[in-house]
Order: sequence, then C-alpha cells, then structure tokens
Amino acid sequence: MQKQYITWDEINHWSGKLAEKIAADCDDLQQATLVAVSRGGLIPAQIVAYKLNIRDVRVMKLISYDENNVRGETKDISTDRLFDGSDVYIIDDLADSGDTIKYLRQKYPSSKMCTLLQKTCCKEHPDICVRENIAKDTCLVFPWD
Repeated sequence: MQKQYITWDEINHWSGKLAEKIAADCDDLQQATLVAVSRGGLIPAQIVAYKLNIRDVRVMKLISYDENNVRGETKDISTDRLFDGSDVYIIDDLADSGDTIKYLRQKYPSSKMCTLLQKTCCKEHPDICVRENIAKDTCLVFPWD
C-alpha cells in the first residue's frame, strides 16, 4: 500500500478551496452552520469558518473505528442534535468507503456533506469535495496523525 503524506500547506490550500465551494453553494453565509466531524473534520472546518467568517461551528462526534483501527458500525455520540438544514455543511477530511456520508445523509438529509478528499472506492459521494479520484489503496497520512 502506497503512503501519501499530506502537509499542513495542502490542508490549508484544500480547506480554502472547500471554503470557495461552500461560498458558491450557500445562499446566505450569515445563516450557515458548519459541523465538523470529529476528529478528521475539526481542522478543515475551523479553517473554512475563519475564511468565510462563519461563527456557528459545531462538532459531531462519530465513532466508526475501534481501538485496533478496524472499521465497524458508525455511531453518533454527539450531544448536539441540530445538524440538519439547507445551510448546514458537514465537513470531514476524507470520503473513503462512503459509509460515514451514507450514515449522515440518512440522519440529516437536508445538510450538505463536504470533504477535502475522496477515494475512488467511495460508494456514497460528498456533495462538495476538493480533490477526488485518490486511489483506493493509497494510505493517507494527515499531519495530525
């Protein structure tokens, strides 16, 4: 499996591109809400929030990997439940299998799913993505990993 090391500069660049796409999609940024999928979406969501001056930023806590880093059932352990609406953008770092996006779409059908990156094996695609077509066998190593 090929490893690809992602730099902080790339995260900042892709988050800026994501902010541009959200700005183009959103009717009223003053009413927009950003929801960061913890933990991978925390830093991209914060960068997008600063670039677009969005102050309503929330955190959704999902668990889908166990202590051995094996993917299992996605569970939402968030305390805040106000994640649905036409101006709600849920941000994560990566769309890999698409399971998280599928889970979130079922729970929050009016929200927009956003990622920095998307692998070719992704079955459920985000509404907004910066970089697509990353080979499924690429192991992405984020700067916070």
